[in-house]
Amino acid sequence: MENDMETVSLIKTGFDLKDREVVCYPYLIVTFKIHLPRLFMTPRIAYTVVTTDMVKGAAARSNMFPETVEIGIQGTSIIPELIEEEEALKNARKTALRWIMYKFHSFRAPRIEVIQRQKAYKAFFHADIKGRTVLVDSVKGLEQDDIR
Repeated sequence: MENDMETVSLIKTGFDLKDREVVCYPYLIVTFKIHLPRLFMTPRIAYTVVTTDMVKGAAARSNMFPETVEIGIQGTSIIPELIEEEEALKNARKTALRWIMYKFHSFRAPRIEVIQRQKAYKAFFHADIKGRTVLVDSVKGLEQDDIR
């Protein structure tokens, strides 16, 4: 069997992932700078980070652009992307536009530019908790309901 190692950007985690079987889930993370025009004033500038799921295509606002680390991982541990990067960017842009129109009650079209863009992966792994095997999200950790 071939050792098909790939290098990916993994979202930094507090968990020790050594000697664990991890599965990497793909995301596109984008920072937008939004120029919102205002009558007789300089444009309002707003920033937002949007994370798009590269499997389902769902986009959601994030609270920050995460730090990543480069790791080598087997290709079989990476969940394949089902949507193209450009479609994920389009979904992220729509989410940013919806947010800016809601937040500032604007009816004028803003100018949206991409400041930072990176494809990153989130790691998931199994752990034994109280005699049960649970799937752990390496960024969020375990929810209280998962432990019961």
